Amino acid sequence: MRIHLLLVVFFSFPSIAQANGLCERLPLDPDVPAGLSGAYEVIGKNPRTSAPYVGTIVLANGKSSYAITRTIGKDAVHGDAWIEECGGDKIRFLVARYYTKPITQLSCRLGADGDNYYRTTCRTDTGTGRWRGLESWFQVP
Repeated sequence: MRIHLLLVVFFSFPSIAQANGLCERLPLDPDVPAGLSGAYEVIGKNPRTSAPYVGTIVLANGKSSYAITRTIGKDAVHGDAWIEECGGDKIRFLVARYYTKPITQLSCRLGADGDNYYRTTCRTDTGTGRWRGLESWFQVP
């Protein structure tokens, strides 16, 4: 029973695992996960104001991490992302940050639809330690 409770807590709060050093950043491999770079539509909730937003994201391979450009209306913000493996089972998460002021951190779970396009769900934080924002990414074919 304890292991089940631990798994529920672990999957509900990946930031706990990241903070406790249970996660390992993986070197960038453009083929793992395959097809992650590309264009996405995004819908989200601002972690500071709770205001909803829609826009686009472009995720591109860089030297040591993915480069992100998120565009909401006419405003573009840049950032970076990488894959981390967490826990004994090596569960993979996409971890990202946008270079906003203050920096916006993202902890994302990777999923896919029936056509193998990524559907990514992220929790966002702007340095408060509280994951109040949300983003969902939908890969554009």
